[in-house]
Amino acid sequence: MTAVASQPDSVREKRAGRLVGVDVARFLAILGMFCIHFGVPVLTGWPHDRVAEFTSGRSTALFTLLAGVSLALMTGRQTPPTGERLRDARYRVAIRAGVLLVIGWVLVAMTQDTGFLLTVIIPYYGLYFLLSVPFLRLRARGLVIAAIATLLIGPQLSFVLRGWAEAGTWLTWFIALVDSVDPGHLIAEEGLFDLLLLGFYPAMSYFPLVLAGLAVGRMDLRTTRTRIWMAVAGLVLAFGSRWLSKWLVITEAPGPNDGTVDVHHPEWLLDASSHSGTSFEIASAAGASLVALAVCLAVADRAGKWIKPLANAGSMALTLYALHAPVIAWQVVVGGWHLSGKADWMTELATAGPNLPLEDPNLPSFPRDGHEPEGFVRFLNIHMPVISLIVALVFANVWHRFFRRGPLEAFTSDAVTWCMNRLRR
Repeated sequence: MTAVASQPDSVREKRAGRLVGVDVARFLAILGMFCIHFGVPVLTGWPHDRVAEFTSGRSTALFTLLAGVSLALMTGRQTPPTGERLRDARYRVAIRAGVLLVIGWVLVAMTQDTGFLLTVIIPYYGLYFLLSVPFLRLRARGLVIAAIATLLIGPQLSFVLRGWAEAGTWLTWFIALVDSVDPGHLIAEEGLFDLLLLGFYPAMSYFPLVLAGLAVGRMDLRTTRTRIWMAVAGLVLAFGSRWLSKWLVITEAPGPNDGTVDVHHPEWLLDASSHSGTSFEIASAAGASLVALAVCLAVADRAGKWIKPLANAGSMALTLYALHAPVIAWQVVVGGWHLSGKADWMTELATAGPNLPLEDPNLPSFPRDGHEPEGFVRFLNIHMPVISLIVALVFANVWHRFFRRGPLEAFTSDAVTWCMNRLRR
């Protein structure tokens, strides 16, 4: 293999120059997830609710699109790899996918008490990365075409296939057969078909975001022209998709909110609400993500060293996500999850105590006696939105004074390098 192809991803990225704006965008995505799971820092009342509503779905979409950007940055940037470099890149991405699956399964096991409050997205990322392997050789134009095609086909095909799965067809038995031997499904109910078709962030619906990110990463993100193109295209997608959805929807309906459309409601395929997993929602979220990335790139160029604390935190997005997940589980177990400002119905559920329905396996493990924490634990839960933000920034920047990469980022990269060295031998 060539010397360039044998270098670790981090070395190639450092030589090419790290895009600080991409790290700032990663931090923005993590902050959005904090707002959803912990509450919005500082704000209360109507402003809190509006910010939480806006970040719902969009922060996940930004996180996913940036995963595609990262894939492009680690596999040649504007120039897709060819020959031995392409083979090397495919091996690296496939191994990284396996590592993410393992990390994700561990997090799922650690956060079972959160129930429907948290869906760990890391296992889905593992499958996204694996599915991206055949697309690494494409340039930006080909990736844009692939993203559009999967956007138009994926959610609709998902609707059809899930209908077959529920109807007792051959697909029903095939999924059951695969699930019976699938380690991911047996360990954490996050197996192949869960991640591809049936879960909260199914690849069949959300993979277009990864391809869009790959396409963006294949462009020259340092030029003003590219950023303006991203911002304009993003605005058109964000507003145009929602406007078209509202124009097509004839009657008001509750709509889906769990990543897929109920197979008994085909009209919901026209919905654009957060976490619906429809073509309209994915297109709108992709547009918002493009605008956010363009703004972050522009701001990072002008802010200089003042933006570095946010970029340091963004460069550790995987670590910060992994740390915030068990914190949510802890909040649920001690009974303080709702104290940082949640909807009234959630407060009632969290304090229902003996009245909690036992038959729902997706229900969070709130205290059965309905008690709320007291003292310092209560203080932590009430102020968790601000505390989580401060801890994330302080931890990330202190860590970066001694280490170049975050803990999980270093573990993932080292695991990929170790496996590649064994393959070369």
